[in-house]
Amino acid sequence: MSTSGIITLFIIGLTAITIELFIPGAIVGICGAGCVIASIIFAYLYVSNLLGHILLGIGICFIPIFFITWYKLLTKTFAIKASEEGFSSAREKLNGLLSAEGVTTTTLRPSGTANIKGNKVDVISEGEMILKNTRIKVIDVKGNRIVVKPVKTK
Repeated sequence: MSTSGIITLFIIGLTAITIELFIPGAIVGICGAGCVIASIIFAYLYVSNLLGHILLGIGICFIPIFFITWYKLLTKTFAIKASEEGFSSAREKLNGLLSAEGVTTTTLRPSGTANIKGNKVDVISEGEMILKNTRIKVIDVKGNRIVVKPVKTK
């Protein structure tokens, strides 16, 4: 195999590995790694140890560059964060609404919106229809589901 063919195979392999950064699926990356490894082996066997050493050195230097670039692209693409600072679940906020009273802002059929403690929240009745501007009381909170019932007027 000629020197230019080996170098071309090596460049094709690095290009395929780089394409794998943008089009994940592992097939292109595995083929690229195979091309890089084959070109290094062919360089040692058919051309010279010097070319084999050069390609091996470039390949070893490419590995950390690839992984650093992969990590930076991955964090931007999938919004991976190292910590959960500032995170608060909806459950913590909504558990404070248990037994609170409010007023429906829409007709509940059986779901709709209500104003509870000055906050507009999505609520669901126990099954019956509740008219707009009816006083309600929160009787259950399960995750993001707020169950209400009308308050009996005396």
